[in-house]
Amino acid sequence: MNIEQQLEALELKSQETKIYLKCLEKGESKLSQICKELKMARSTVKYSLEKLQKQGLLNIVQKNSSQLYVALPPKNIISTLRSRKEKIDEQIENVQDLLPQLNQIYSSSSHEPKVRYFKDKEIKMIYEEILDSPIDETLFIGEMDKTAEVVGLNYLKSWMKRRSELKIKTRAIRVRKGEFSDPIVNSDSKKYLRSVRLAPENFESPNHIIIYGNNVATISTTKENFGFVITSKEYATTMKNLFKEVWKNSSLS
Repeated sequence: MNIEQQLEALELKSQETKIYLKCLEKGESKLSQICKELKMARSTVKYSLEKLQKQGLLNIVQKNSSQLYVALPPKNIISTLRSRKEKIDEQIENVQDLLPQLNQIYSSSSHEPKVRYFKDKEIKMIYEEILDSPIDETLFIGEMDKTAEVVGLNYLKSWMKRRSELKIKTRAIRVRKGEFSDPIVNSDSKKYLRSVRLAPENFESPNHIIIYGNNVATISTTKENFGFVITSKEYATTMKNLFKEVWKNSSLS
């Protein structure tokens, strides 16, 4: 990737990149000089120069009777990106504060069920949504080894910690053959607000299911690597009742 392509990756358009590099090369330039050397329309160059000034990449100074465009040190690109990052971080925080209210509006906006599909890395978005939902419990059915493969063991353990910090309890029906030893995944159930039972013999669940609020998430193995969430009060109620029946027939060890 050449220097122009890299600067364009910073959200500079092609003509803005060329104008910025020309100003860097010249040190200070008149509008007419830039237009002539780059063979661009005066209106295009003037607009681009004003935009570059707003981004903190050049200054417009008056010298005698001429207006000159002076490129600022390239390190200002870093300052511009940091300012942009700070603004994005602030926006993310503001939206995070609003998520509970937005989720409430979203879940109650219609009586019609909603189905959403997730693929590959998007699957973690389901887990993040669970933590942002106005719930106090999740219901889980599945094989823990396959769950850990799909989202990654480190992410899963971090998610479990965050869930417990948010005081969201979980009841889990796990498949015996999918169990594995890990201090966070399998121990200290009181600390992690977790109640676990092992499914009846010969019970198989290649996909794992998480029921939360009026949502039912179904997540496949890494072989198929997809997930979907159905938002429906009636469907969630049906799945909760099925969970209760399997829970009754599951053992503590």
